[in-house]
Amino acid sequence: MTLLQDFPQAKIITCILPDEGQDIALLKALRTEKGIITANTSQCRGFGLQLRRRYKGKRQVAGYSVRVVTVVVDEDRADELFEYIFYKVNFDHPCPGLIYQGSLLAATPYSLPAGVLEESGE
Repeated sequence: MTLLQDFPQAKIITCILPDEGQDIALLKALRTEKGIITANTSQCRGFGLQLRRRYKGKRQVAGYSVRVVTVVVDEDRADELFEYIFYKVNFDHPCPGLIYQGSLLAATPYSLPAGVLEESGE
């Protein structure tokens, strides 16, 4: 039987970004600069006051495409990587995004086998 203490303590960092390509740049930077391979991006529909429109004479909040980036990291590196991501996607300037960090109950360690070649692409 696998016990909870057999899993490393981990945290999850979540970013909600405009759909402008910052997510892919962040994933590439996390891999090349920090060695992080436990990150994902997905497209979602967001709502916010930044994109308001008039409909039948009333102002309404419009939906728009956003990217949600999740990064699972060891608890001891979480604060360092949170700060890295914060500055990498320019959250230190006004922007339509959000970043937060939380604890995970458990996370399975993940690593790539030795000798696996990089995929070609962007």
